[in-house]
Parts: sequence; C-alpha cells; structure tokens
Amino acid sequence: MKKTVSRVLVLLLVAAMLLIQLPVSAAPETTEVAIQDGVTLHCWNWSFKNIEAKLDIIQSLGYTTIQTSPIQEAKQPTLNFPTNDWWVYYQPAAFRIDNTGNSALGTKEDFESLCNAAHERGIKVIVDVVANHMANHESGGNGIASTVMEELKGDMTNWHDITKNVSNYTNRYDVTQYCMAGLPDLNTANKNVQNLVLNYLKECIDAGADGFRFDAAKHIEVPEDGDFGSDFWPTIINGAKDYAKQSRGIDLYCYGELLDSVGGDLGPDVYTKYMSVTDNGWSANLLGNIVENGNASAYSNGFTKGKADQMVVWAESHDTYADGSTKNISETNINKAWALIAARTDVMGLYLARPANFSQLLGAASDTAWAYPEVAAVNKFHNAFAGQSEYVSNDNGIVAIERGDAGVVLVNCKGTSGDVTVTANKIKDGTYTDQISGNTFTVSGGKITGSIGETGIAVVYEADVCPHEEHDANGFCIVCSAQLGHSYDENNTCVCGDVKVTERTVYFSNTGKWNSVNFYSWYDAVKIYTDTWPGNAMTKIDDTLYSCSVPEDIPNIIFNDGDGTQTEDLTLPALSEGLNLYDFTTKQWSTYDVEPEPSKDTENSDSGISIGLLIPIIAAAIVVIAIVVVLIIKKKR
Repeated sequence: MKKTVSRVLVLLLVAAMLLIQLPVSAAPETTEVAIQDGVTLHCWNWSFKNIEAKLDIIQSLGYTTIQTSPIQEAKQPTLNFPTNDWWVYYQPAAFRIDNTGNSALGTKEDFESLCNAAHERGIKVIVDVVANHMANHESGGNGIASTVMEELKGDMTNWHDITKNVSNYTNRYDVTQYCMAGLPDLNTANKNVQNLVLNYLKECIDAGADGFRFDAAKHIEVPEDGDFGSDFWPTIINGAKDYAKQSRGIDLYCYGELLDSVGGDLGPDVYTKYMSVTDNGWSANLLGNIVENGNASAYSNGFTKGKADQMVVWAESHDTYADGSTKNISETNINKAWALIAARTDVMGLYLARPANFSQLLGAASDTAWAYPEVAAVNKFHNAFAGQSEYVSNDNGIVAIERGDAGVVLVNCKGTSGDVTVTANKIKDGTYTDQISGNTFTVSGGKITGSIGETGIAVVYEADVCPHEEHDANGFCIVCSAQLGHSYDENNTCVCGDVKVTERTVYFSNTGKWNSVNFYSWYDAVKIYTDTWPGNAMTKIDDTLYSCSVPEDIPNIIFNDGDGTQTEDLTLPALSEGLNLYDFTTKQWSTYDVEPEPSKDTENSDSGISIGLLIPIIAAAIVVIAIVVVLIIKKKR
C-alpha cells in the first residue's frame, strides 16, 4: 500500500513540474526583406528625432531601410546651421557617436530611440561612416583640426604624409596613401587606427545600427595593394560582422563608396569580397539616358562593377545633388530612374531625400519626391516580388521590367502619359491594374497593352486589398495613396462593384510573455493584408490574451513580437470549425467563446481565465493534492 501511494505521489509531483516548466520551442527566424534586396531611403541630414517622427509614413511607403548621415563627432557644431554646411559631417573629429549636444542630428540617446522605433516597424538602419580621413585644420590646408581626438592627434604614425594630396586617381598609391583635397589621411594599416574604427562600429551596433556605408572606400588600401597594402578591410568588416552576430544575432550589412574605377590593375572584386559597392557609372548612365535622349538604351546592360547582389545604385546621390549635377533634374525624371532601379531584383536601391532647399537648417526633414505615390507604388512592387525572377526589355523607349509571371513596371523614358503596347516576355495573360493611376492593362497574344499615367510610370500587378478604411471616391487609399484600395458605401459595396468581405476575430494566447504582439496576414506572395513586417499590433485583452480582426477569407497568419520571435506560417482554420484562439506554447488552435471589451486595467478585467493562466493554477492544485496525500500517510502512521 505504501509503495502504491509513493508511486502516485511521485507521479503527481512530476506532472506538476511538467506543467510549470512547459518548454517553449525555438521560433524560426523572422522573414524580412534583406537590406541588399530592399529599398533604402537616404535621410540626408535629417535629425534622428525627425526620422523617427516619419517612420510610419516611411514604412507605409514601402521603404525597408533608412540611411543616416555620419553620426561621428564632427569638426565643428552643426546645430542651427543651414544645409549648405552638410560637408561638416564628412570631416570627423573622433571615432565615437556625437553626444556633445552640438550636432543637428541629435544625441546618442536620440539615435538609440530611432533604432528601436525603426526595428519595431521592421525597418533597418544604415550609418554612414568616414574611416579614411579626419577633419583638416580650422585655417584650411592639410593640417589636422584642433578638435581631432587626442588618441590620433598626438602620434604621427596614425597618419600618412598629410602634406601630399591625391593627384592621379588612377594610381593606387596616390589614391590610398595621400590626402583628398587637404583632408588629413589616416594610416589605415596602423593597428591603433583600426582598433578605434572597429570600436566605433561596435558602439553603433550596440546602439542599434544594422549596417554601414563606408565613405571613400576605394581610398583605403586592400591586401592586394602589395607593399602598401593592409588588412584594414578584413579586420574591420569581419570584426564588425562577428560582433553583430554575437551581440545581437544579426547579419551586419556593409557597402563601400567606390566611385568610377578602383585604379591601377585592380578590379572591384578586391572590395566586393568584403562588402557591396556603389555602381555610380551605371546609375549616371541610367539617369543620363532618360534625361538626354529618352531611350534608356544602356539600361538593359548589366552592372559595371559586379553582380546585382553586390551593387548599390541610385537615381542621384547626395554628392551629385550637392555639386549641382543632378540638382536641376526634374523630380519626374528622378522618379522614372528610381522606378527602373526599385523594380529590379537583388540590387540595393538608395533613394536620396532631397531637401526642400539649401537654406533650411541641418536636421530638417522635408517631404519631397521621396514620398510621392509613384515611388510608394514601385517600392511595394519591389517588396511584393522579392526573390522572384526578372526580365528587362526596352521597346522603343518604354522600358519593361517583368517580375515573376504576374507583374511589370513600365517606364516611358520619352515622356509621361500615353497609350503603350510592348512585348510581354514573362507575364501571363490576364487583366491587371496600374497601382498608380488605376488604369487597366491587358496582357494577351504576347503583348502588354494599356495607358501610362501622367508620372510616366505604370506599376502593373494585382496588389492586395488595402486594409485601411479611408479611401477617396475613386477607390484610392488616403493612407498609402499608391496602393489601389476600395471605397465602400453603407451597403458595403465598393465603387468598383466589389462587396466588402466581412471580418472575423482571431485571438492569440501570449504564453511566451512577449513585450508586444503583432499579426502578419496575407492571401498569397503578392497580396499582403497587413502592413510591412512585423504587421499590425494586436489588441490587448488581458495579460496573455490578444485579438485582431481579419477578412473572413484570408488564409494565412503569423503572430510575432516584432523583435525576432514568431510562430510558424499558420493556416487559419475554416470558420465552420469554430477554432479562433492560437496558443504560442502548445501550438494548437482552440475555441474562445467570449469576446470581452479590451481593458487597460487587466487586474479588473472581466475576461475569462486564459490557457496561460490555467496551467499554473492546475499545477498548483496538483502540488496541494500531493501535500495532502503526504499528510494523510503520516497521520495513518
């Protein structure tokens, strides 16, 4: 008898322990658009606070990454100075985040806040880094600025010969060992310099940076430079990537400014083995063909410095805008060039946010062409077709970029609006909608036929039904303007004739104790219901229970915390099954019958006991029973 009771007691205790310590399975990695195959907004001279204030619109426009100006301590204060003084950021005084309070960009705390807010929206952050030179002396010339950090200034082994400037940009020794226009050149082979740079990158990574752009990268030597070569790039890039992986579990992204040729007998591959690089020649060709002769004849050629998945391209850069070479090109032509960039696969497109004018203060964030509907439409096209094949063709000045077999971006390089008929190479027969103008395009008999609107761009595919409520009379969303939506009347009928799909409520049991809970829902690879990853926030009902509303006919959903933890790709149960509650720990659907009102005061909530709370209650009851059994046995003895 005693043995039997003892066995029962042991079983009860084991059951209690199992219930209390239910294992949480490792979640699969979050699926996000990689920085290289994404669309990046260059927030040129924008303060961290102003970028953060615009993150919602940046996200709604389909940008997947933002790039800041250099955030190092600069030669002199930039607070309350005009945009004309943007060059100050490229004359650094130290390898540390500027936390002096004198930068128009903001403080280190502001930068950390920006990174956290961006990550909550699935947006990555690239920081511009100046690593090959420092600020010159206040009196000009080739002297070292008095504000340069003492760790560098006091030891001339940290520098190349600062009296000599580059005179031959095709000579590798000149390019890597001499100064650019009087800016004192660092001895990047020096271990002290390398350690200062690497420690600065680590500081940025700790603060939330997901990648770096290296200014004047070709002016820093590579191992292949022989007698004057160094291990700067493998030391810095590999060191930073290893640190990012170990400290934050991320794959750090890096690219270098590589203007024109590398010089000497070396090719771009001596840099692309470490990072992506800029293809400024390809970018200039693209824009020039649109502006000068309207045929984009060079467009279908490949990139000049390597494969697409190693290239960074733009319609214009901050340098070409600031030096005036692209400043006077119309926003219409800039956006045409952007459409031909963002429609591509693998290549990273960088969109420069032009300032409203050069007299505005550094730190200001202007709503210029970067926020136009046509830009948003092509950004979303890019994201919708991520990973799908491309086919580029040019039909008498109309460039067509087909992605997969269900979408195409058309750009009229000769003008703007007009009827077009071009060859269909991959897109399947059917009727499609231009997500900018709303015009219908037909694909049949090997031809794409339709009318391009006044922007000169048509983004042709069937996008998802817009989740936002606000739409104009023509069915265009007021929130994400470029995406065709629906405008419903009191009978739930759209102006296009469609009937609004009724919604269902889905619940999630947050037994994983996430700090935030989001849902990401979609019909197929092209038709996404929620906002860009991680989707939309769920409504909190109590400590563990959350809810959201989705269309009745939507098949797929993922629950996630916005910070790397998520469920698997889930198929929503059929309505007839009555299963509406998903538990993160058990990975099971069940029925939740009560639909309480959301309550901020969860302690006084009238909602029922969730599964997450029920488990420890049952475990506690088992423990009590076990104790009672022990007491009974002792009493009988």
